[in-house]
Amino acid sequence: MKIGIIGFGSIGSFLARNLKSDVLWVMDNSPEAKKRFLSSNLKCKFFSSLPKKAGGAALVVEAASQQAVPLLSKCLPRCSVMVMSVGALADDKLRISLLSMAKKHKRSIYIPSGAIGGTDAISALNGNLETVLLETTKPPASLGRKDQRRAAVFEGSAREACGLFPQNVNVSATLSLAGIGFDRTIVRIVSDPDTRANTHKIFARSKSCTMVLEFENLPSEENPKTSALALSSALRRIEKMDETLQIG
Repeated sequence: MKIGIIGFGSIGSFLARNLKSDVLWVMDNSPEAKKRFLSSNLKCKFFSSLPKKAGGAALVVEAASQQAVPLLSKCLPRCSVMVMSVGALADDKLRISLLSMAKKHKRSIYIPSGAIGGTDAISALNGNLETVLLETTKPPASLGRKDQRRAAVFEGSAREACGLFPQNVNVSATLSLAGIGFDRTIVRIVSDPDTRANTHKIFARSKSCTMVLEFENLPSEENPKTSALALSSALRRIEKMDETLQIG
């Protein structure tokens, strides 16, 4: 599968390095990103703006920011897409527009599970879920804070969290899309100076099932706001597209 990548930060560069010959191009309008690309020895093309006709890719991966997600509307007539900045889909107008375009052109929109698991079980219970709570605990630096002691810095809907913490709670958006939506999914964000890990606890209840899931992930070396598991999840989601055996 030939792939294009929007964004050459920690996620985009990780995917480009590991997918290698499958990557046709990388797009990033940052001069710093271009410098990193030129020193990376990657063989794919580099663009500062989105290439026409999706640059011939069969899949375009957004790995930049919420602001880059609308660019995928230009890709869907030509290919399927993957969204990493899932929080952008809390914007109902954008989400509905992308889904409508994907349906019209018979494309798919892929969302990796990211820094959590269990989204398959959440999705299976979707019609019967009563409550979903996500508690995310991170070191202060990854939240842009300097707390000296553990502190709850936010509690509210996933929709609010996606707007206030766009680089930290993409998992809440993924959980919302798999389950009961952005307004009913509750998010609690905790800053803890005594932890090195990014921890996500999911509490979900339906009439037939109660789930308590916990994921303790070390942040990626390149970007403390991103868990290493999120990088692996994106890579694995792409790899499994061509596999005969599909699980989950």
